[in-house]
Amino acid sequence: RGGGKRVRVGKGGFSSSSGKRCARTKTMMMSSSSSDPTTTTTTPKPKTALVPIANGSEEMETTVIVDVLRRAGCRVTVASCEDSVTCRMSRDVQITADCTMRDLRGRETSKLNFDAIVVPGGMPGAERLGKCDILDELLKKQSEEKKVIAAMCAAPAVVLLAKGLLATCEASEATAHPAFDLGEAYAKDKKKRVCYSKSDGGHVVITSQGPGTAIEFALALVKELCGEEKRKEVAGPMCVPEDVLLG
Repeated sequence: RGGGKRVRVGKGGFSSSSGKRCARTKTMMMSSSSSDPTTTTTTPKPKTALVPIANGSEEMETTVIVDVLRRAGCRVTVASCEDSVTCRMSRDVQITADCTMRDLRGRETSKLNFDAIVVPGGMPGAERLGKCDILDELLKKQSEEKKVIAAMCAAPAVVLLAKGLLATCEASEATAHPAFDLGEAYAKDKKKRVCYSKSDGGHVVITSQGPGTAIEFALALVKELCGEEKRKEVAGPMCVPEDVLLG
């Protein structure tokens, strides 16, 4: 079909359907000649995140999540729940993932460790992700290990609530797109753009409303995974308003 635009968010950078490729900017840290050769510096292990997508997922949310987390130095794996790595998103943009969820299943689930699983919204993408049994296994594992679970737009309702994860993770607050109901327990949070919940048991759940809140949502993830200083470092060059950083 000739109508869709194709964008690659896999590890090789972004490419378009016209075949043009944008090189990813890399920065090399050069050691000073005056540094003490006896001093060893340990480089922190990069945080990892899984962003699952499907036909009908929201392309703005997906791209912003992946972009912002990679700006923070996170290793992001974009995985398609479809048979193909290329998904036709909710507004007919085509996004090529790093791999399929089936490829992940080729590895032992016990060895698949992500610091965060981040589920974008969009319909019917959220419904398709909600029916993906491999993602279901990974989300349950994530909950058991008390690692970050995040979702936005339709996904907090269609994926997290439907699977009982908001209750399992003892989420004290949660939000979603205004068109989706999370029930009476979260009615007070309906107008919040981003909700952060950390239970006494250590479960962390981050939720958000939609495309217009995607940058705030992604920066909240950066803060949780990499710290406040990294969040400010990433937000500055993006010209994010100060009131967002104060939120």
